[in-house]
Amino acid sequence: MKRKKLSKKIIFAIVCAAVIGSIIIAACGLQIAFVVADKIECWRPDYEQVDLTDILAKDLEDITEEDYKTLYEQTGLTEIGVKRAYGRGAAGKALIKTVQTNYFTEHEVQNNLFAPFVCTDTINSSVKCIYLEDGDIIVSSSTHISGVRIGHSALVTNGSARIVLEANSVGSVSRVDPNGVSDFESRVNFMVLRVKDSSANAETKQEVINYALHNLVGIPYEGLAGFLTSKNKIAKTQCAHLVWYAYKQAAGIDIDGDGGLLVTPKDIAASKHVEVVQVFGFDPVKLWK
Repeated sequence: MKRKKLSKKIIFAIVCAAVIGSIIIAACGLQIAFVVADKIECWRPDYEQVDLTDILAKDLEDITEEDYKTLYEQTGLTEIGVKRAYGRGAAGKALIKTVQTNYFTEHEVQNNLFAPFVCTDTINSSVKCIYLEDGDIIVSSSTHISGVRIGHSALVTNGSARIVLEANSVGSVSRVDPNGVSDFESRVNFMVLRVKDSSANAETKQEVINYALHNLVGIPYEGLAGFLTSKNKIAKTQCAHLVWYAYKQAAGIDIDGDGGLLVTPKDIAASKHVEVVQVFGFDPVKLWK
């Protein structure tokens, strides 16, 4: 009997040690992946910064494809972004130069831990986003859980006022954030995306915004919404799911790039229905790939 009791104790001790060991190994693995993911850099050009004065002195109709290529390489602004700036006259051209300065500046990355193994990477300054339009989408790869970069995204509900609708974190609900754009401007990277005109015109985008503001505010956050909950229901949501759901329900446009259960900011950036307006902190050739 003593031997049996002793054997049971030994087996119990071995099982406990195995469980504890597995937990420690898993925690170490998560920590190692977390540290590796924290090595992200804010991409900046390794080529020369050039004077854009001559290009910006041209009227919009005189800008060539080569000029647009140069502007993209120098600022991260696509033709769409440049045209938005030109629409604001001298102030817009001045903003292009500011964007260029920010693009070439070396920014110090700060890793902000806000939960175990969860971090948002920011820079030590705030850069400038180009003029936004209603219905734009902003994405960033700045947030990661351990070694997985889940990123963040938001729907621009008022471009001129720089207001977004977003689902931010565990324990919160989706909300309209008047400071949301400023938040992206201090992250390690971001992309401003526009749903293509061929997919949704201005009127359709306004319908999407109206639907979102009336139906998608105050939804509880669930990081795995679409996986743990139905993708086509909105009982709970997360940042990319919220943006995807607004376009899908209000306009029938599926901006999930891979069509999986879980929509991520990266999936939206890869959608055939969107195009880049501005890129900052990402390699302008690779983007988020």
